[in-house]
Amino acid sequence: MPLNLKPFQEEVCAGIVARFDNVRTLYDDPRLGDSAVVDEVRQRDGAVVLQAPTGAGKTIIAIEALARFSRERRVLWFWFAPFAGLVEQSRAVIAAHAPSLRLLDLDSDRRLGAVDGGGVFVTTWGSVAARNADSRRARSKGDDGQSLDALIVQARLDGVRIGCVVDEAHHGFHKAAQARAFFSEVLKPDYTLMMTATPRDADALAFERDTGYRIGEPADWASVSRHAAVEAGLLKRGVRIVRFLARDGDAAQLIDFEHLALRECAAMHRHIHHTLRTAGIALTPLMLVQVPDGAQAQKDAHRYLVDVLGFADSAVRVHTAAEPDPDLIALASDPTVEVLIFKMAVALGFDAPRAFTLAALRGARDKAFGVQVIGRIVRRHALLQERDDLPEMLSQGYVFLANAESQEGLLDAGAQINALTTHAPETGTQTVITVIGDTAQVQVARSGEPLALLVSPQGVQTQAAPTPEGSVQNADATGGDVAGGERELWVPAAHDLLQLAGVAGTAPAATPDAQRPLLTLARASVHRYPRRPDAPSVLRSERLPPAPSDFEARLVDFVDFSGEVLNSRTRTRERVSRDERDLFQGNHVGDDGKDLFADLAPEAVAERAEQIRLRLKESNDRELHLRLLERFRRAIELAGAEAPADDETLMQQLDFVLVRHPTLLAAAYKRARHDQVVDVDAPLRAELQSDLRLPSARRALYGVMPAGLNDDEQAVARLLDDSPLVRWWHRNASDYRYPDALGLYRWDDGDGFYPDFVVSLAERETPGGIALLEVKGNQFWGKTEEVEKATARHTDYGPVFMVGRERGQATFNHLRKLGERLDTDGAFAVERLRYV
Repeated sequence: MPLNLKPFQEEVCAGIVARFDNVRTLYDDPRLGDSAVVDEVRQRDGAVVLQAPTGAGKTIIAIEALARFSRERRVLWFWFAPFAGLVEQSRAVIAAHAPSLRLLDLDSDRRLGAVDGGGVFVTTWGSVAARNADSRRARSKGDDGQSLDALIVQARLDGVRIGCVVDEAHHGFHKAAQARAFFSEVLKPDYTLMMTATPRDADALAFERDTGYRIGEPADWASVSRHAAVEAGLLKRGVRIVRFLARDGDAAQLIDFEHLALRECAAMHRHIHHTLRTAGIALTPLMLVQVPDGAQAQKDAHRYLVDVLGFADSAVRVHTAAEPDPDLIALASDPTVEVLIFKMAVALGFDAPRAFTLAALRGARDKAFGVQVIGRIVRRHALLQERDDLPEMLSQGYVFLANAESQEGLLDAGAQINALTTHAPETGTQTVITVIGDTAQVQVARSGEPLALLVSPQGVQTQAAPTPEGSVQNADATGGDVAGGERELWVPAAHDLLQLAGVAGTAPAATPDAQRPLLTLARASVHRYPRRPDAPSVLRSERLPPAPSDFEARLVDFVDFSGEVLNSRTRTRERVSRDERDLFQGNHVGDDGKDLFADLAPEAVAERAEQIRLRLKESNDRELHLRLLERFRRAIELAGAEAPADDETLMQQLDFVLVRHPTLLAAAYKRARHDQVVDVDAPLRAELQSDLRLPSARRALYGVMPAGLNDDEQAVARLLDDSPLVRWWHRNASDYRYPDALGLYRWDDGDGFYPDFVVSLAERETPGGIALLEVKGNQFWGKTEEVEKATARHTDYGPVFMVGRERGQATFNHLRKLGERLDTDGAFAVERLRYV
């Protein structure tokens, strides 16, 4: 069927043909005899990029450009599809729309007689440039014909030009060394067309670096805008991104967002199907499901779609690299197939105009991948292209995200697609052939730029680096010494660099044997710093004795399975809000803000429940879990309810209780253990010993700044040392293994808390005027166990003061617990430590 291009497609196609015509004129110049000059022309002007949103017809534009350009020229084209599964699709489209382009077969047409009139080989890079010889039989001579390498050479000698089309160029043949070598050393195309839906500067630079071919800036490329394709009826007007936000932040990690996304996507899919039937359109829409890596993920999605959402098993197909569907192309138009599960394999080049909806169960953080994912659902089916009376919902695609935080790739992709404009490739950059004597030289003449003055290379001189003696050697343009000798490159040694800088470099003198005992003695000396005479010899601390042998049995007896706690075992759903926005416009649309109920994922709940149990470090988790289950069963029965008959359901219900009431075990622990906490004396050492000399600190307990302080702790220590209100201050030991460590145990469920500083202040109404001070880095302000420390209180010394500073700030603030985080409570002032 002859092509009837849309106006915007015609503009771009004509521009590509004109660009190749310019290059052909250069190739036909009789002065261009030197092969090196021809290679330079190829690399400078022979490649052009066609960028267009998926569905805008870039394949059709490329086919028509090849057909027009090849009508009066003998060009042997190599069309590289990104995957083997798309080779036949590409061949079918070329055969249907460009019958003048002779399709060639790599297996049977590797003969000069078959290609001397031009034609198109449709293949993949793997077929001609794979590591495995069996995978690239075309590169070897055999019964089927001569090697492809020899065929290309003979075709060139016969006057046939070589062309190359790289479909989905962003897929990057440059990632494979064999493909790069084949392109640059064997194929060396005279005309190259790079097609992409995901233009990236990094890919363009990599292509230029790997091949030597120049493709210019994006402004020089052939380009198609999304708006032009939408107005032409080829693309849907928009894409809606739907994500789900948990009302309760703590529950966000427990909600089964994957099943919620599948459920909502299936509902929209069926609504679209009903709307199409109502409009009299015989079209079965296709729902796409993108799953994470791993076979289990696709099996779980398939099971949920069939067992829960009610799709027929035959209507759900799977296509992944590990489990490819041989009928992938056929199912695009098979009305019995309603759902296609994939990972990444069909995110590239798969033409599915039936697709309206996509459930993304994995994150789409990569912009290029986001463009491809969007491309699967933006095409407008041919049955809808001529209809202007359809409901608005049929002009939209819908993406349902299981991960609300993973939409960056899609949003970036939308912005990139929106930024494309329709224009033909730049043709103003011309390669100019300049002949000097018998030598042809090539340069690029850009509009507004003068041509370079080309002169004979003889007599041109460059200056070499100074020799070590300071003399300068003259060299001609080829790098040879003017006097006929070899050019030298002087790289000074380190000693020379020191001399040049005016610094005398001397090697360290050997240590005399007589001095070594003195050095050993110096290293072995210990610096001793006595405790201040005005400081106490002991501090009061809390200690927790080891847990009794029947700890788990005692603990479960203190768990309060009553009332609301017990009723929460059946609360298996959580409320979420629906957030829907237009991908390209960014505004909220549709059912934005609507409340939904989502199931909690049993696996996530079980993991969270295990984490809660493991916080009780003194217990054996297996023993504790078994005893909790038995106690939980008895509590259900005593409440007059029927306990689950199977252990699996009972365990799930216990997990829900522990997660809904995360402090349940901590409270039981406090009741069981806190009566065992004892107050003890923590004797302070008479002196501090150090192998290194420590800097002095006049108010420190031992008169020096202790070693091992981080930046924040050092800064706070200096503030304490400078305050006249401080009698003395002391860096507290970090845990119970140190006899002088001051610890708190009544504040939490078993973890000892050892504040950073013990400070004695004038006018503080506690024994010895002592206050406890903790320095908390900004990175810990949202950690639950660190936040709770802000509520700790010593029996004698009162509450623990907590201070910290924002990242990058010099000023410290007092901190307080505010909700689930630490928050600033005014600038840090030593004066505030006086008040209990």
